[in-house]
Amino acid sequence: MSPEGRIYRSIEELVGGTPLLQYRLQGVPEDVRTLAKLEMLNPLASVKDRAVLHMFRAARESGQLSPGGTVIECSSGSTGISLAALSRLYGHRCIIVLPDNATVERQLILRKLGAEIESVPHGDGLLAAWAFAERLQKSLPGSWLPHQDTNPANVLAHYETTGPELWRDTAGEVDVLVCGVGTGGTLTGIARFLKERRDVHVVAVEPARSAVLSGGEAGPHGIPGIGAGYVSQITDLGLIDEVIAVSDDDAAAAVGEITRATGLMAGISSGAAAHAARAVARRPQWSGATIVAVFPDSGERYLSVGTAL
Repeated sequence: MSPEGRIYRSIEELVGGTPLLQYRLQGVPEDVRTLAKLEMLNPLASVKDRAVLHMFRAARESGQLSPGGTVIECSSGSTGISLAALSRLYGHRCIIVLPDNATVERQLILRKLGAEIESVPHGDGLLAAWAFAERLQKSLPGSWLPHQDTNPANVLAHYETTGPELWRDTAGEVDVLVCGVGTGGTLTGIARFLKERRDVHVVAVEPARSAVLSGGEAGPHGIPGIGAGYVSQITDLGLIDEVIAVSDDDAAAAVGEITRATGLMAGISSGAAAHAARAVARRPQWSGATIVAVFPDSGERYLSVGTAL
């Protein structure tokens, strides 16, 4: 909060401080408290605002991103949107390498924020998209590639902000953390902070059709934002106690349940987290527990894919 109360001077001051909402989906026992960390209430409507702000500030302070420099990033949408907003604010050209199956809403938002889109075939996989982004960065002198899947500031953002917020708002009573894994920055940062203070059971959520954490093969799937098809450098596997793979259909169905239960329009990866949290909540060992699921983004940017409400 600003010194003057509720008057803010920059979009940067609006990042973080998102609320925890108690919710209940059908089938969750009455004695289990399920909470959602509503990252959709960040200014650009996603958890990626936190990581992008930390990466952006670190790059400006270190000189990696100079005034007027070009920002380039590979993103399925949300990271790109956050980068485009900060680039617009500070006068940077922004180029987002986006898979060609990204929803029309994400494309429209990026363009509205002034970003240029370089479309790449989604079937080639994310590693190929990163290779394209790296070649593009080398061809543009003075450009900066945050590389969210290798950037330690991604993890630090959640260690310094999201984790402490969860600890404060639950008064330290977090038994289970349920979090989707894309770059792994969100899970790693939060889990590291919480596990330093309590024996929290950490559940990683991934798409069933790209269940690499579970030992499966990478593949295309319908849960944007998680399931990169490989384990990134910043994902600390030692912090993960369990992995739950969620089908596209189950994630979409849970989105509809979230809307009916709360009135909120959550994104598809939020549905995956809610579905996994319910599966954990049904186990007798978690009777009386508090289970926190991270809801990464808003559902408005996925309306065109026809997720059931």
